[in-house]
Amino acid sequence: MAYNHISDTCILVAVLPVQRTTHITTTILLAATCQAQVTVYNVADPAAAALAHLNGPNVVLSNAFSQTIDPQQVGAFSDSTSSIGLDTGLVIGTGIIYGLMGPNTIPNMTLGGGFGSGDPELMTMSVFYPNSMFDPGIIQMDLVPAGDTLEIRYVFGSEEYDEYACSEKDDRMGLFLSGPGISGPFSNGGINMATLPASGLPVTVNTLNRGINGSEGTLPLCGMNSGWLADTIYYINNDFGIGTQLDGYTVVLTARAVVQPGITYHLKIAIADVNDGNFDSAVFLPEGAIRCTDVSTSIDAIDNNGTQTFWYNGLDRTVRIRGLFGASGPVMLEAFDATGRLLQRSKATGDGLSWSTPMERVPSGMVLLRASWSAGAVTGRVFVP
Repeated sequence: MAYNHISDTCILVAVLPVQRTTHITTTILLAATCQAQVTVYNVADPAAAALAHLNGPNVVLSNAFSQTIDPQQVGAFSDSTSSIGLDTGLVIGTGIIYGLMGPNTIPNMTLGGGFGSGDPELMTMSVFYPNSMFDPGIIQMDLVPAGDTLEIRYVFGSEEYDEYACSEKDDRMGLFLSGPGISGPFSNGGINMATLPASGLPVTVNTLNRGINGSEGTLPLCGMNSGWLADTIYYINNDFGIGTQLDGYTVVLTARAVVQPGITYHLKIAIADVNDGNFDSAVFLPEGAIRCTDVSTSIDAIDNNGTQTFWYNGLDRTVRIRGLFGASGPVMLEAFDATGRLLQRSKATGDGLSWSTPMERVPSGMVLLRASWSAGAVTGRVFVP
């Protein structure tokens, strides 16, 4: 991967709006010693960079493509002091990414952009529907998880803070996941993984802020989002901060979704300016941001020889186990939920090659199984649709 380093001492070319309500801008050359804590780098291929930077443990990413209008909206970043809580990774902005470097000396940074283009998921993800969108930064990819819980770590920040909090300039981002076992209101039955911890609201300027309207906003626009005040603790005001030019940003957030191991899913990472192309926003994703883990349970993993296989038969709603070498006498099968709570305990029947038992009292979702007999035990997982 080839990067062009942007020096810590640099000349910033800032496109600053003359009037917010129009799209008239003027270019002002600002000479400054950046002393940048957040430093950004060009990437030759945004899609390839996404695969290289975002692939974390227990997941395989592939088939990435970028729908960003300006390739300079995507790049690599490093943060020498972890001012945003992340060291290195990939950043996607609504303007040219050089404008994200700190310190925060310009209250309304807009660098490049101004391209009008909507995105159906971002348009409809909030109760506040924009009239228009600008400068979308979108990267899509396929992924195959090896575990049952997909996680994505990220930080969202914006120059719309704090003046335009609770206004129609509701810049936003989304992490849209679709695939087996996923059922939501977005394309291909997808869900938005980027929701706030307390309220469950999507991540936008109007759902996460200081809890008061900005000078250009009114409280009723934030009040459209039921429970929006609950997440103010996840917002960091960055006035006069040294790390990044952005006026505010989130703490490091973690999005999660239950998935089926070994199955292909589709992910769309998207961000956009709302109702005009001014005042940049960005999403930072650390190295290995997309990863997969097992659901934590209190059940110890037991493997007698590494060859047994558990699977769920949807035709007769049974769980079957192959490869219980040495099993004799009654085999008991126990099913547990993600917290380790016992859901069902029943006697399995064998046919010489496998053992099976009905799963009549087990709800949909990831289930941990333990098969035990007089001389041993094994554990495994199945997804019950």
